[in-house]
Amino acid sequence: MSSRPPSDLAPAMTRWQLVVATLRSALGAPDYKAYVEHRRLHHPDQALLSQSEFFRERQAAKYRRGSSRCC
Repeated sequence: MSSRPPSDLAPAMTRWQLVVATLRSALGAPDYKAYVEHRRLHHPDQALLSQSEFFRERQAAKYRRGSSRCC
């Protein structure tokens, strides 16, 4: 069995990370890493939520809007 050099793994991991991010987005799972990157770039003077605070806030916002489902 031959092993691939680390440089061959980078594109595969990037594709895998894209797949995971897409699935999380489709399922409505919040992306804490993206939140942190956005806040540091656009709002560096404001405090960050902890990961658990962020998740609770996103879940509350998701269900606060109501649902389009009939049941």
